[in-house]
Amino acid sequence: MPIAEMEESSATYSTMHLSGSEIRRLREVREQVKIASLSLPMPLQRKLLELMEQARPWTGTPQPVPEMTRGEVIRAIRWRLGTLPLDGVLAAARFVAQHRRRGRPAAPDKGRRATGVPSRLRRARSR
Repeated sequence: MPIAEMEESSATYSTMHLSGSEIRRLREVREQVKIASLSLPMPLQRKLLELMEQARPWTGTPQPVPEMTRGEVIRAIRWRLGTLPLDGVLAAARFVAQHRRRGRPAAPDKGRRATGVPSRLRRARSR
């Protein structure tokens, strides 16, 4: 296990006493939120960042999110994901799922066109 993973799991366990399956779930959901947050528009990324700031485990008033570029917002989301407890990560996952873009057509299968014929068959027919 890499050192960063050991530090993450031991820090999480020492503060919250999570079981192994809960730590696994935490890491999986963090990764899902990290990936899904990239497809959100900038205003929603900022709202996600605000939500994550409020869910951080230490006491004190959450700081307002300063003006940032898109890259800075993405880095801030990734950094905060590493500091959130399981319930904060789950709240972020619910936010991302709620605001996921809908109505986009599914990507076509590899090697197929709109005709539904695999490319290898199209090549054989054209010869």
